[in-house]
Amino acid sequence: MRGNSLWESHRIVLPELCERAAKRCADCRFFVRIQGREEARWGCVAGLPGYGAPGKLIPESLPAAEVIRVAGKDGLLRAVSRGDPNAQACGLFLPRCRKLVPSVPEYR
Repeated sequence: MRGNSLWESHRIVLPELCERAAKRCADCRFFVRIQGREEARWGCVAGLPGYGAPGKLIPESLPAAEVIRVAGKDGLLRAVSRGDPNAQACGLFLPRCRKLVPSVPEYR
């Protein structure tokens, strides 16, 4: 098998990991917009202490000052460095919650 370029490109994916392997970071609940003073960047907050819990509601955008307060400058840099929306989702992937739109009753 060594030296065979066709065989080396194949990967074995376990059935329980197939869903996570097919998903992208852009569809993840932890992938949020981090708003700074001058610009906004996308980042992954799954590793931050206050936002990594699966049961916690995570806002769509976070101020950078709050991320620095929770995790420090290194935490902000780690979150922004994992900001590629087209990257394959990691093991902490949770699907993004849909917004509930209140239904408007029909008047007749």
